[in-house]
Amino acid sequence: MTGIAAAKRPSLASALRAEALKFKRAAPMRLAIALALPMPLLGAWPSASTGEQVFSAWNYWYALFLPVMLALVAACVANADARLKLRPLLGQGAPLARAWWAKALYCLGLSALANLVVFAVYFASSAFSAQGATLAGAATMLACALVNVVTSAWMIPAGLFLASRFGMLAGIFVPLAVQIAGGFAWAIVPLPQLFPPSASMVIPTSFIPVLPSGEPLSADMALGGALAAGLPLTAAGLAVCAAAFVALAAAGAAWLKGAEER
Repeated sequence: MTGIAAAKRPSLASALRAEALKFKRAAPMRLAIALALPMPLLGAWPSASTGEQVFSAWNYWYALFLPVMLALVAACVANADARLKLRPLLGQGAPLARAWWAKALYCLGLSALANLVVFAVYFASSAFSAQGATLAGAATMLACALVNVVTSAWMIPAGLFLASRFGMLAGIFVPLAVQIAGGFAWAIVPLPQLFPPSASMVIPTSFIPVLPSGEPLSADMALGGALAAGLPLTAAGLAVCAAAFVALAAAGAAWLKGAEER
């Protein structure tokens, strides 16, 4: 009987599908797309004087708009169940820890969607640039989009937990403040690639020609070259960012499971 009951328990995939259906026409999806569009639509087009693409707007996306989007999305997803005292989760019949992972992965999927929207606008506009749309350019821009997902991922489980435990305001403003402060403090962090909020500012320089300040790479070739050439640190930083997401999500799942048992 135990084996049959376990077999009937919803899998992580079904829990993730339930989250997606729950928010199919709700605010999180709209926020992910709406906040991804302004900066690339305004800044992805080639310079009128040189014909080259300028990536400052992409920097503004991952420095400001992406953190705001993630803070709002995670808080909305958490609040949907928290305000009903977790009854929707309990009604699913899935273990709460698994449902928590489904929430974290759903928000991560929305982050990937938003970053792919930015990539798509930049790639489309590259057809009108002096160099044109190239496979190499598409690959590096896609890599930057995926890097943005990984480096900012820690905000998702942090926001879910804070919103569930302390309310929406804490879920929005605490991770947002840490991300923005840590991002802009990259210059004073000894190894910024290994600190997720700072990594989100410096690692993209390895893929697109823009400095953490948002200036073109040509404004400081020494700094830009040093950041772009640090591939071992870049790889290590991405591993740290991914580990931070997993660790925080696991901690949140353990907290929720403990809350259920209490």
